[in-house]
Amino acid sequence: MENTYKKQTLGKFYFNSSWYSLLTTSYLFLFAFFAIFYLDNVFLAIAFVFRTLFASTTLLPMSSAVWGAVYVISLLIPFTVSIFAIFALPKVWGNTKWKKDQSLLITIGLTIAILVIMLLASDLIQTISKLDVLIPFIG
Repeated sequence: MENTYKKQTLGKFYFNSSWYSLLTTSYLFLFAFFAIFYLDNVFLAIAFVFRTLFASTTLLPMSSAVWGAVYVISLLIPFTVSIFAIFALPKVWGNTKWKKDQSLLITIGLTIAILVIMLLASDLIQTISKLDVLIPFIG
């Protein structure tokens, strides 16, 4: 029942019949694209965890476990943040305590912050995957 209400609320917010619906649907499609694009990272993180559990890791140093954990977390960050972005915008504009200009500034700041976090996580993934410590796991 609660999920149906959330879906209806999201649908009403993003697909409203006003002029700013063009902006909200663009925002929705942008972060939905990022969520779909980074869904592959979730599967890669799951595969990495299974490969780590079933690989012969008895002689590997502790740094392998630490970098592996950082790698898995950095794989999940872009997907999680893009899903958060989809649900955060209706919360920002649904807050009646804020004026429209405050909501607009928060939306711009939130969008920039989310994009920066996603870019940093993507760079972190590429940097960590090149480490010699993770070669037995990544392949």
